[in-house]
Amino acid sequence: MEQSKIFTALFLVLLLSSSPLASSTTTVTQQNTYNTFIKRSCSSATYPNVCLKTLLPYATTVKSNPYKLVNAALSAALKSSNATLSVIYQLYRTEKITKWDAAIVKDCIGDIKDSMSEIKDTLKVISSISGSNDKSFVISNAQTWTSAAITDENSCLDGFSDRKVINAVIKKKIRNSIVSLARVSSNALYLINHLSV
Repeated sequence: MEQSKIFTALFLVLLLSSSPLASSTTTVTQQNTYNTFIKRSCSSATYPNVCLKTLLPYATTVKSNPYKLVNAALSAALKSSNATLSVIYQLYRTEKITKWDAAIVKDCIGDIKDSMSEIKDTLKVISSISGSNDKSFVISNAQTWTSAAITDENSCLDGFSDRKVINAVIKKKIRNSIVSLARVSSNALYLINHLSV
């Protein structure tokens, strides 16, 4: 009789551990661990709320890997660059602006394209880190490229700050888009700066 109780208890334990409920509990626990890693990593970022908003969707991919987190942050910066470029192109094509204003907007487009190129270079550099014998050198290159991208983003803003360009609504839309991009890029640089070798 006692043996059958033990057998029944063991059978129930095995049944529960292999059930979808046990599996979903493990998945939820892992997801919480991944979310916590990103929250902790973003807590001291330059723009913590922006960091969380852009990187939490990558939690399952990133897991608890700081290099994957940097990769996700750079991917988010590239996505933001594309969105910014799209906003500027749309305003450039649809709004009536003076030749002088058009020249400033064209310069801005060039700056954002340069920034995108530098972010792509950073992604390439970071992807090579696992096979590198000199991780410090790779991280230094990533810092240089990302800093250059942020400089180009700010150069675009500088073109609008010196004088009244276009109308206030267009200027505000372009400025908001670039500020948003610069914040995402700054967070990526912060995460690169905190990679351990």
